[in-house]
Amino acid sequence: MAHSQESGFSRRDLLTAAAGLAAGVSAQGGRDVSSAEVAVPPAANPEMLHFSNLNQPQRYQYTRSSDLSGRRRFAFLDTRQVRDISGAELRFHPAEKHGDPVLECDPTLETGVLVYGSVLHDGQRFRMWYQPIAHKTGPGNPYDVSYAESTDGVHWERPKLGVVSRGGSKKNNLVNMRGHGPSVMDLGAAAPPERRYLGIAVGFAPILGVPEALDHPKTRRHHGYWMYYSADGFRWQLYERPDCGILNYMSDTACFVHDPHRGRVLGSVKLEPRVRLFDRRSVTIASAATSDLAQWSSPRLALYPDELDDRMAVERGARFLEFYGMGILPTRDVLIGFPEAYWVKGGLHPSQVAGVRLGWEGKCDIQMAYSYDGHAWHRSLGRQPLIALGKPGSWDAGFLTMQGSAVEVDGMTHLYYSANPGGHAFPSQLNTRKIGLARVRQDRFASIGTNDRGMVEVFHGRRAGSGLAVNSLSRDGGEVRVEVRRPRGKRSEPIAGFSGADCRPVRGDDIRHTVAWKDRTWQDLPVGEDLLLRFQLVNSDVFAYELLS
Repeated sequence: MAHSQESGFSRRDLLTAAAGLAAGVSAQGGRDVSSAEVAVPPAANPEMLHFSNLNQPQRYQYTRSSDLSGRRRFAFLDTRQVRDISGAELRFHPAEKHGDPVLECDPTLETGVLVYGSVLHDGQRFRMWYQPIAHKTGPGNPYDVSYAESTDGVHWERPKLGVVSRGGSKKNNLVNMRGHGPSVMDLGAAAPPERRYLGIAVGFAPILGVPEALDHPKTRRHHGYWMYYSADGFRWQLYERPDCGILNYMSDTACFVHDPHRGRVLGSVKLEPRVRLFDRRSVTIASAATSDLAQWSSPRLALYPDELDDRMAVERGARFLEFYGMGILPTRDVLIGFPEAYWVKGGLHPSQVAGVRLGWEGKCDIQMAYSYDGHAWHRSLGRQPLIALGKPGSWDAGFLTMQGSAVEVDGMTHLYYSANPGGHAFPSQLNTRKIGLARVRQDRFASIGTNDRGMVEVFHGRRAGSGLAVNSLSRDGGEVRVEVRRPRGKRSEPIAGFSGADCRPVRGDDIRHTVAWKDRTWQDLPVGEDLLLRFQLVNSDVFAYELLS
């Protein structure tokens, strides 16, 4: 489908279609029912609902050879390889917060900062495009976009770019891309140099004030998302009209990321379909091939609150749950999502007409989800926060958001988030937004683990590489051993010299423990056979394994 102006689909059409999907999980006898009316077994456990998630079941009984070819790292977040498991379980782990904010407002330029934007790493430095809350902005959606950079991801500087004049001076860090919630993507060296950077932000043409948009009949009233391009990330131009205006409706938050593994740009866009009785903030997914950014798919409902979400919300003293937005980190094998779980307490949003309920007050933390295709999303077991609210009274105790700001650098995933000390409706004069940092060590979003003895067996495929390493953590005298086996129908048998007894125990905490056997090496294994790896665990968690070069 081309951009929405020519698609024939209105915002009403999109919401109606989305609501139809959402109603399917809550309708009885053809009518919408509230969460209180839905029959949910009282003894239901969050873990039991993990794989019956969202708008379609997505079970992977077999792993295709194309899913394994060319891979070096195999994270246990991706469970498609698991063939057998006993005495162990899939576990999800919270991120570790840095503590203090890493970016606060410069009082001469801003009253607050939000990473309604993007963080990238170019091999030398971290680069952040963020949303400044200007002194004159007041309530509402700011359209300015600012830039900061850092060598370590913790200490940030605002370079004087000399691009935008503000207050009679260009000595500031503003870039000339305009819009709310700016996403910035590096399309790589294969892109034309003048279009290496892609920017997408939301705005209303008359307020956006970009002359090129106002001069064209199809964009002068555009109310939605805009595409920009740049050679350096500082000086931006709108894409050719009318293709500069995509997805012709507006919501105030979205996240667009470059997915080089699948040759596309992926957008996580907030919409409000009717879920049971109320309009609920939810996540839709749209995409465009990197080679043809004028052709965007119609947004498809991907993540919306279900009965378990609402039950957990009530247990927390809230009314129901919504998804304020979702950041995405594309990896080779899975897409990792960061849903913003908004625990709504209040009633009617003051900007909405009667009968349209959008939560106004509440708090928000960051959960985790993952997907193989971008449309069917699996939630973390127990749906516990990946980045939790801070202690009451702290700078991040109230409302956390995280857009396109996950960066993998040197064995660590850096997660940047915005926060304030109050809730969504916290008084604006006290609502000082700051930017924080949480970290996850390489591949440690999830593990297979046990506090006793257990094992997990995975289908590996053909041998490659010079050796094997395991990303694991052992506690209280625990250890990990790796046994290499041959498949025998539904069973398997160890290969001589590569049994668990032959493996030297792996202990301690490292993302890259070398695995060794007493008398054999990894390269002694047959090249042309399919192999199974059985991880024998004692008081340990295994997060991933890796082929050494």
